[in-house]
Amino acid sequence: MPTDQAMLDEAISAARGGDKVRARDLLTRLLRIDKDYPEHWLWMSAVVESRQEQIYCLQNLLRVDPDSVVARRGLIMMGALQADPKDIKPVPPHRRQAWTTAELELERPRGWKALMANPVARITIYLTAGILALSLITLGAVGLGALPPTPTPNFAQTAAAVGAVVTLTPTRTPSATITPEFPTETPTPGAPTPLWFFLDATYTPTPLYVDTPHPETQAFRLGMNARAREDWEVVIEYMGQALEIAVDAADPHYYLGDAYLQLGQFEQALEAFDQALLVDNRFGAAYLGRALATLALDPDADLIETFAEAVEFAPDFPLVYLERARYFIRLENYAAANADLEEAARLAPESPLIPYLRAVMALDQADFETALDLADRAHAADFTHLPTYLLLGEVHLALGDPLAAREWLITYLHYEMDDLPGLNLLALSYFGTGDFPEALDIFDRLIADGIANARTYYGRGISYLEVGDPVAALSDLNAATRLQRNDFEINLALGRALLDLGDPGDAYVQFDNTFSLIQTDRQRAFAHFYRGLALKVIVENGDESSAPAAVRDLQAAIDLAELLPEELVEAAQEMLAELDPAAPPP
Repeated sequence: MPTDQAMLDEAISAARGGDKVRARDLLTRLLRIDKDYPEHWLWMSAVVESRQEQIYCLQNLLRVDPDSVVARRGLIMMGALQADPKDIKPVPPHRRQAWTTAELELERPRGWKALMANPVARITIYLTAGILALSLITLGAVGLGALPPTPTPNFAQTAAAVGAVVTLTPTRTPSATITPEFPTETPTPGAPTPLWFFLDATYTPTPLYVDTPHPETQAFRLGMNARAREDWEVVIEYMGQALEIAVDAADPHYYLGDAYLQLGQFEQALEAFDQALLVDNRFGAAYLGRALATLALDPDADLIETFAEAVEFAPDFPLVYLERARYFIRLENYAAANADLEEAARLAPESPLIPYLRAVMALDQADFETALDLADRAHAADFTHLPTYLLLGEVHLALGDPLAAREWLITYLHYEMDDLPGLNLLALSYFGTGDFPEALDIFDRLIADGIANARTYYGRGISYLEVGDPVAALSDLNAATRLQRNDFEINLALGRALLDLGDPGDAYVQFDNTFSLIQTDRQRAFAHFYRGLALKVIVENGDESSAPAAVRDLQAAIDLAELLPEELVEAAQEMLAELDPAAPPP
């Protein structure tokens, strides 16, 4: 018998009425609760959009019901199963299966009603229609259950790692053009297929902090059923009804607040958690909820005491330690975060959030190899956790592998199509592989949506330089320097824009100023090259007195040749030969 017969009946009703979107939504929730009930897979096979998804559903139907004729025939029709002689024999008349004892006691329907009441025949009809109407895969943005806010990616160090590879090249390196694959503003109609749908087993959700039966009120039970299927608005409705009867109970207030939190209604969530604490001031999970709602409303709030109360009154609730560790990471208190993650690992050793948060810490501390290893572990533990995809994209960018980063980011943005941090990282991945027109498209969107990040303006400025628009580049790079004045790469790029605009004097001054910002020998090599380049142009414009200084800078760049791209070294050698014919050949 299904876990929630009422929800299954509603899904069947939606499928019969042609509302596949609603049917898919309900059935995915049912499968999340019980992936071994045949009728869930039967009905899902009738309402999914793609051939791949139909095959997957029928394969799972065959897994849980090896005798299913419909599953075998459907797979054979779609070429996913080799026909067996028994599969081409005439099918005997179907008999109604006794799915529940109660159904056996009902009067049997006749005629068309009997046919439609038969789950196997009913699905055969829908499956045949579905095969005839097979369309392209429709995948869009999907929520996997609202999680507490994730740490903001460190774009400064990520873009710096990319910029150190790309931004200092004087000419664009030829590369294959790749069209950005992030979704458009208007998503394709239809329900998306969440990542977890393709799992062989459902991951264990976070355990309930408290599960008081409240036998005096049916509304509380219905609210908890709705919570299991993540129908948050229904949770709010039923918990409100429960509170009219269970006036002295704290947990309906808590679950009401949790539902508001999942819906992003943080003020209402805060009020509900406070009400729970008025009833029971030792309700540890309510302190946690209060902390999360407050953080959402005020990211700079001091919540040390609130989290301490959550730990005091809910010492065995792993989510308390995980969320406090996340909070400590935001404060850069990594020792305290590590201590909480150790406690969480003791209570919930299989939680994918443990390696995920440790990877976030490693990335914050520029330990990119460790961050990659931990992020890979988090992904292996739960590939439905979308923030891990974003994290893996950022880590690969920091490691100087923008192509690998792009694969993770495209998957992330397939589900979170309007996520600005994700789009920013995707733009940097195109930027990092030299696909500047594609990067420009995304940077334009980000800035139009109000992103005022120095690295975003810097990335768009460099992209404009590479496509031959130094006027637009100069505007963006000036904006970037206003936001991040002492950044070496931004200031060097500003000098490049001035040089491209035909102003070598101002470009020389700008390149000369970058020497006060140098932090590495590699930066010094680039600074010498570009200052020498500006001086060479000044010489070509008639000022021969600048030649010795140009020679010194170009020779200094050649002396650091191992830190420069090969094309810059060759350019420096050619310019040096023109300025000083007596110089030894390379």
